[in-house]
Amino acid sequence: MVRKTRFGVKSALLVSTTLPPPDRVVSGSMANTFYFMASPTELDVLDWFRSQADRPEEYPNVERTLLFYRQFGSLAQTPDGSPDQTMSPLISVYLPKVRRGVLWTIGEVHFLSKSKANFPALKRIEKDFRRWLGRYPVVWSREKDGEEGYGYFIEGTVKNVAAQIIGLPAGKAAFDAGQYFVAEHDNDYVLDQVCQSLRLRGVNCC
Repeated sequence: MVRKTRFGVKSALLVSTTLPPPDRVVSGSMANTFYFMASPTELDVLDWFRSQADRPEEYPNVERTLLFYRQFGSLAQTPDGSPDQTMSPLISVYLPKVRRGVLWTIGEVHFLSKSKANFPALKRIEKDFRRWLGRYPVVWSREKDGEEGYGYFIEGTVKNVAAQIIGLPAGKAAFDAGQYFVAEHDNDYVLDQVCQSLRLRGVNCC
């Protein structure tokens, strides 16, 4: 049985020594997380990882794609025998999705390992990814939150967890045109509240 958590999923199944099942990785503290706006059909983030010299193995499910860098090390285990993502060379990528017909989710990239000293090559990839994202504009940052009209089309809980949100081309264009965004992990209760508010603005959110 799989239980959803804020950053991924958790199960009590045993470790596979040949591949990390995409929905069987123990949740833990994120070492670094990046948030981005993109369209639900925009694959720029995944394509960036695919284009690097050190390519990961990909294990997708309906929620996200898990990137496993087997060349950097094996999966670590917790005392109960479950995969330990905080000590393994793993990255999870949540691409934007459509919610309630009109809402787009904010994309997320989680560098899961807290053991950067054990994976210097993974740290280099993180630095290169940060540099690549830096080519694109910041569409929202916590430092400016509260300014009138700033982040108007960002709904739900994402402002509670993100320090800043980067706008990739299609996502930034949609945001500028009035597209509403929510967090990847906003549950039905939060989405109900968002839709109720948006219907008052004339948005057909169901």
